[in-house]
Amino acid sequence: MTTPFDPTDTESGWETDGLCRQVDPDLWFPDIGERDTAAKRICAHCPVTEKCLDWALATDERFGVWGGLSPAERRRLTHHDTQCRAS
Repeated sequence: MTTPFDPTDTESGWETDGLCRQVDPDLWFPDIGERDTAAKRICAHCPVTEKCLDWALATDERFGVWGGLSPAERRRLTHHDTQCRAS
């Protein structure tokens, strides 16, 4: 099993500007049934939200809140984008 990427443990690139670096990393990876509202609230004010989301989509990140979206929200976004390109 692989360990999900932790945006707070890197020292290069856009990640260093993320507001996520200022809080507990567990906030971005809520347990099943827990709400991700607090993480999304922080993302809403983060200067690198778009880059974060782009990274999560490009790497098919399946865990945690990235760019203000949950895994399910990112899947819907990707599915919608795929359908739009097919039509």
